[in-house]
Amino acid sequence: MSRISTESIEKYRKLSKKLTDPSLLLELRKFFEREYTLTELLEWLHRKLKWSNDEITRHNDPIKILAYGKGRCGEFSILFTALCVAHNYRARLILDMSDHVWTEVWDEKQNRWIHVDPSEKRIDDPLMYERDWKKCLKEIYAFENGNLENVTKRYKIASNPE
Repeated sequence: MSRISTESIEKYRKLSKKLTDPSLLLELRKFFEREYTLTELLEWLHRKLKWSNDEITRHNDPIKILAYGKGRCGEFSILFTALCVAHNYRARLILDMSDHVWTEVWDEKQNRWIHVDPSEKRIDDPLMYERDWKKCLKEIYAFENGNLENVTKRYKIASNPE
């Protein structure tokens, strides 16, 4: 594994641990009068955070992301994942080593992880990257509370071998 890959993995491992900090979650919950559904959280996120292709200051802290008010996929996913955890969802950050970040949320009823791309406002469409974006996905990792799992197969179209 390259030095850059190792650095990215370690960065997201540490970040996923920080997203479970009780004081952060309590601070985020103060923005809401009740628990929101995933769709409501996505709508709320898009009212507070705007996508930007401009040169921006990148943030990994959900409170700083919210205060800054703009970001890219990393900021959208970090904030959304933290919001989900603050709303008592089990959620994890997903890192595509080629250049994208999104979220997965555990669905108790279906007993599986649900793909959520917060920057795209897409729920449960894990094949969108290869199908719509024509990406050649190679390595995709899930990060939850400091733990790492390779989830590449979940995002690959069967006819596209790894």
